[in-house]
Amino acid sequence: MSVVAHKNYLADKKPFFKHFHPRDITITAVRSAVMQGAMVANFYMASLALEEMSDEEDPDSEDDEIDRLKKKAKKELKDQEPYEPPSPQEFTLLCLTSFVKSISVTTYLRSLEEAAIHFCRPQVVGKLVKDSSKSATRKYLRHHSRWSAATMMVKTGMRANMLSHLAIFLVEETQQIILILYRKFVSKETKNSKKSQKKLRGADDKKVLDEEEDTEEEHKHPTFLEITTKNAYRSSIAVVTGGIGAAVGTLIRPGLGTVIGATLGDTVGYLM
Repeated sequence: MSVVAHKNYLADKKPFFKHFHPRDITITAVRSAVMQGAMVANFYMASLALEEMSDEEDPDSEDDEIDRLKKKAKKELKDQEPYEPPSPQEFTLLCLTSFVKSISVTTYLRSLEEAAIHFCRPQVVGKLVKDSSKSATRKYLRHHSRWSAATMMVKTGMRANMLSHLAIFLVEETQQIILILYRKFVSKETKNSKKSQKKLRGADDKKVLDEEEDTEEEHKHPTFLEITTKNAYRSSIAVVTGGIGAAVGTLIRPGLGTVIGATLGDTVGYLM
């Protein structure tokens, strides 16, 4: 008598609406607020460090490199506007934007997982719909070697990251489309209001001013193709760096280390 063991390819799949549960919503909201607070603190500390560097004057200093850095800091401080922390209303809006973006990314991810289940083979779905930390733990328990588990987690982490970064890419593209439509609407309203104010001006002056405004508007914002290319490049790099980070984290501690390593790898990918 032979026994055939069937592998469960959806062992790591989460429920579609799990990220809308009260606990998950609370975690997402707190994480969004903490991230925005850290960004504000980072910008504020950077502005203070730049001011301190520009205020330091040492006439007896003979180090040309230090003098050059101080002069560069003074020039940057003079060129840029002083940093003003956001008001409570602005900070709340930033947190709300980050919160909605996080929820949208998870919703896109769950939708992509469902699409993969319906249109891909079970073997492919099992590679795409996978929890990196659980997979690293299973590999470590199976082989009893962190090095072996870390080696296999390079490819496993990359595959598990594909749908996540595709979801981030789609959210970024959706946001850019909304911004472009909003700018078109605002630009149209602004042009209509300015046209009513230019009725008393000459035709030549009006034509020149319109051409200058159109040129400034084109140079002010990057094109949709440039933004799409940048987002696609960052997402592709993040897939690779996330897999490498997951492998390094698994080498240190399978499970928790895998999550931390993958997160750091994703961050490095988007900062490159």
